[in-house]
Amino acid sequence: MKIRNLAAMVLGGAMSFAAISAGATTYDWTLSGPAAGLGGFAYDGSGTLTTGVVGGQTAITGISGEIGGNAITGLNSFFGADNEFFPATTLLDTDGLGVATASGQLIDIFSFYAPNSTDITPGNNYGEFTSNPGSFGVGTFSATAVPEPSTWAMFILGGLAAGAVLRRRATASLAEA
Repeated sequence: MKIRNLAAMVLGGAMSFAAISAGATTYDWTLSGPAAGLGGFAYDGSGTLTTGVVGGQTAITGISGEIGGNAITGLNSFFGADNEFFPATTLLDTDGLGVATASGQLIDIFSFYAPNSTDITPGNNYGEFTSNPGSFGVGTFSATAVPEPSTWAMFILGGLAAGAVLRRRATASLAEA
């Protein structure tokens, strides 16, 4: 009886934690760096991006948020940006992510490293090219997976299953006493 309860708890917990990263296609992103006067990004930013498979590659298919205080209006291919996304390693490739802002600014955020590079050093591994006026800076780009609603449902279901096992166990303990 105790082994069955333990197995149910382990299964419920595993479902909860495994579900958090399962199939995430939405990410919260941030772009930051040292001050522009120190060689950093001219424009910091943050927001949400979505990914999907395009031509057999994972690509950024949508983006929202702001850069430099201006709303992002969409994706583009400024400065050769291909908008490919590599969630397991560098996030962006050397061609980068191209966005346009409400002020008419075009920005390409790119990695200094090729996808799947193993020699990445911590720190300012991303560059930013901008138009109007043209500028270049370095800094960091990060993206964190946001669980989808179905993932939250699995997380809650796993928690409820673990809670039910604990409640049943407590009731059985009282009955034995």
